[in-house]
Amino acid sequence: MWEYLAREMVLLLRQIVSINSSVTVLVLLIVFASIVVDLLLQRVQQSAKATGIVLGGSKTKAIGIDGTRQKPVKDLVSEEVGLAGRPDAILREDGFMIPVEHKPMASKLRDRYVAQLLVYLRLIEKIEGVRPPYGYLILGPNARRVKVTNTRQRQEWLDGKLNEMRDVLNGKSAKADPHPKKCASCRMRELCAFRADLPAKVKNPEGVDT
Repeated sequence: MWEYLAREMVLLLRQIVSINSSVTVLVLLIVFASIVVDLLLQRVQQSAKATGIVLGGSKTKAIGIDGTRQKPVKDLVSEEVGLAGRPDAILREDGFMIPVEHKPMASKLRDRYVAQLLVYLRLIEKIEGVRPPYGYLILGPNARRVKVTNTRQRQEWLDGKLNEMRDVLNGKSAKADPHPKKCASCRMRELCAFRADLPAKVKNPEGVDT
């Protein structure tokens, strides 16, 4: 692209050598402005690819991509529901604002990722007054896209999780759900009152622990 632009500028300069200097300056300003706009668009596209977002077509437009100056993502805040958050990106698809959350280290879909996306969907509904029908989770280094529908059942499930969190904030004891495999490798295991009991080692006929 740069080689092409350089050739075009050389040709343009040759053509306008004999033109009035003020016109020359104006033309040069237009050329440089075009270059700057092109670079800005490239930065947005690069940020979108890094986040796993595929832009293109008339139905999908990037409203905001976190980490970019050109299209920053604003915090979503609703005092009514007592929630706040900022997705990695917000798209406009078929007239709806669609949140996108990127989990580059995720190997599979997990409930906590879905809960986070559902919070963004609820915040957008409260702020915009229109309920988004779905959101996207981008998982793993290969940027696998998972479409999460914004159903009534999922929002009710989210309400249950939020109520549990509010109960803890109000003084209710937290309910731990430890996983033996995670507890086994946790550095804080010996200090944790909620640790899971690890399965006892069994000796095989040769007398080796398994």
